[in-house]
Amino acid sequence: MKNILIIKILPRILVLSFSLLWNVFTTQATHSYKVALVHSYERNYHDAQRYRQTLEKELAANNIKFEIREYFLDCEEFDYYLELSRASYFIDEFTKWGAEIVAVFNNQATYSLLKCDNPKLKRIPVVFSGLYCPDKELIRQYPNATGYVDIPDYTRTIRMIEQLMGKSRVILMSGIGIMNNEIWSNLNEQCRKAHIMAYEGDVLEHILTHRIIQEGVFNQDMNTIDNERIDTTVVMRLMSETLPLRTIQLTARGTHTYFMQTARTFSSLDAADFFTNPSFATINDGFGSKDNMLGGYFTPLETQLKDMANGIAQRLRGEMPRQQMTQSRKEYVLNWKVMQRYGISTKNLPSEYHLMYIPFTVRYRYYILFSSVSGSLLVLLLIAYLTHSLTRERKRKKDALLHLLYEHETLKLAIEGGTTYAWRKEKDGLSFDSHFYKLISYPRKFITLEQILTFLHPEDSESFRKNFLKGDKHINYKGQYRCNFSGEYQWWEFRYSFVFNDGQASVVTGLLQNIQEIKDREAELIEARHLAECAELRQSFLNNMSHEIRTPLNAIVGFSNILISDPDLTEEDRQEFVDIINTNNALLLNLISDILELSRIDSGTVSFTVREEDLRTLLYSYYQAFSMQIKPGLEFLQDFPDKDVIVHVDSMRLQQIINNFLTNANKFTDTGYIKLGYRLSTDEKAVRIFVEDTGKGISPNEQEIIFDRFYKHDEFAQGTGLGLSICRSIIDRMQGRLEVESEEGKGSRFMVVLPLE
Repeated sequence: MKNILIIKILPRILVLSFSLLWNVFTTQATHSYKVALVHSYERNYHDAQRYRQTLEKELAANNIKFEIREYFLDCEEFDYYLELSRASYFIDEFTKWGAEIVAVFNNQATYSLLKCDNPKLKRIPVVFSGLYCPDKELIRQYPNATGYVDIPDYTRTIRMIEQLMGKSRVILMSGIGIMNNEIWSNLNEQCRKAHIMAYEGDVLEHILTHRIIQEGVFNQDMNTIDNERIDTTVVMRLMSETLPLRTIQLTARGTHTYFMQTARTFSSLDAADFFTNPSFATINDGFGSKDNMLGGYFTPLETQLKDMANGIAQRLRGEMPRQQMTQSRKEYVLNWKVMQRYGISTKNLPSEYHLMYIPFTVRYRYYILFSSVSGSLLVLLLIAYLTHSLTRERKRKKDALLHLLYEHETLKLAIEGGTTYAWRKEKDGLSFDSHFYKLISYPRKFITLEQILTFLHPEDSESFRKNFLKGDKHINYKGQYRCNFSGEYQWWEFRYSFVFNDGQASVVTGLLQNIQEIKDREAELIEARHLAECAELRQSFLNNMSHEIRTPLNAIVGFSNILISDPDLTEEDRQEFVDIINTNNALLLNLISDILELSRIDSGTVSFTVREEDLRTLLYSYYQAFSMQIKPGLEFLQDFPDKDVIVHVDSMRLQQIINNFLTNANKFTDTGYIKLGYRLSTDEKAVRIFVEDTGKGISPNEQEIIFDRFYKHDEFAQGTGLGLSICRSIIDRMQGRLEVESEEGKGSRFMVVLPLE
């Protein structure tokens, strides 16, 4: 039972945990946090800007949006109680500002903020870093304060000095304060365990004991004169607050004497500047910013602030670290720039030594050298290629120029011997070659567009004005106009194109060509084609008419002969033959009537009585008249809009067209409906009268020839094949047109399109 409950509850807990984590991460990514940044030292101390910039970079790397406000305690300038009062004031200030977390740098600021006993501080998360002498009991009183410490390992830095510089005197500048005594006590204990001599006594005596006064020893490696001999490394405490300045200066000038910074206190402030040799440190203060701080064994500032940013991100997520104080990662570090300043070789350094602040050009000098050589080769190759391309291009241009000159001379000869003239656009007119000006007897070499218009036919002037040198500048233009350049109007063709030159204004060049002969040939060809078409149509009409007349005549003659020659026919057979003769006689009469009517319409002898008619009333009368002819089983529908439409038509001829449509629909529709109606087309300013059916339908190929003479959809169906042809001739006279829409197996729609005046 317990296992079942665990199985059911566990997924829900996991989902809830994931949701909470997701909310925390999204809030962290979108919310801008207010971070109070508290420094131990003055506003303009040498590492202040590095502290802020490095922390900002690391916070951004943690995907934290932030707003920073800085506070500088300047602990070296104030006495103990004033410093605590100043710290409490800062707590009030950043609490009022709404700080969501406090970031504290180094010992003094951390101690003062916690020691001032302002209760507001316990309500805000605090993250400290760079503590090399932490007050652990005081920190434990603030569970909301967590961070990173850098407890000095003095002996490793001393051994580093010994390894790099040989046996040395290592000087510690110290004061009489509690922290100074604690530092010396810890150092003394570490040195005792590491068997390193730690000396606290008569400084001057120790210096004079090892100082070489009378004669110097020349050191070829350092290119200096040794002024002291040290055979055992010793760490010496210099009480800077009680010793005379002369003694400090005498100590600092020793050839094998090195300053080791263990704290940033008033007594050690700027102490490294007294020493002729580079200094070392057990804390990161000044490393990377001071030009005499060589290195040591400690947590670099970059590592310290990376840890601090991670700690801030962790606290903003609502998490607490496993321990209140975490030791930051230490390493042996050396400043490359300081080594160069003091002429110290970077070769044969132990592998654990980390050389920092190497300039980009030095660190990647081989890559830069390789890139420079490769780049130079590429530039040389590029120059060679461009030189070759330039030579080839010059040759190509020279050949093109010769070819252009040849074409120009050829074109010039062709123009001089013909009726083609070159021109180009200049300002508001055209500039032709001299032969054109001779043609029109024009004295100057420039003619405006308005002057050209005087040569154009009146019917072409507007078109020329509207289209010439207008429109899209990326196409070639051709325009044909009638012009009177030589005493009579002839057809001329203006053609031109736009030439673009490297983004500058386009140049328009063109030709003016006499095309009268071409137009004459076109007219002759059109006339010849028209005559041929008329002859062909006449012959086709005669052939079709002969065939259509012969068919009923053969039936009449044949059955008449049978009736006369065969007396034994029964009365029933005789009556059947008589009916066949009468039917074919009627067909023959209809055919002759249609042919005569078509002939009269084509010849224009048929008169049309066109007047205003109400279309709805007109179509309704057609509908009523044809209703009795609809085959049984078919619906005859009407589809008339409510709005009346007035048309100008010959009502009898329009009825002839509609009846033809209805007759065909009735003939080829077995089931469904036939519909008569109309629609107003406002876009075309026309009305569409339609006859729609659900009959056999017409194929797309047949729709193209449906209105041709003698065409029949079904050769075996009754009819002359002239009905739709007559309809088209009638509607042409009434300025309308016929249209058809059809789909095989679904039906057809025949339409009369009449314009609305």
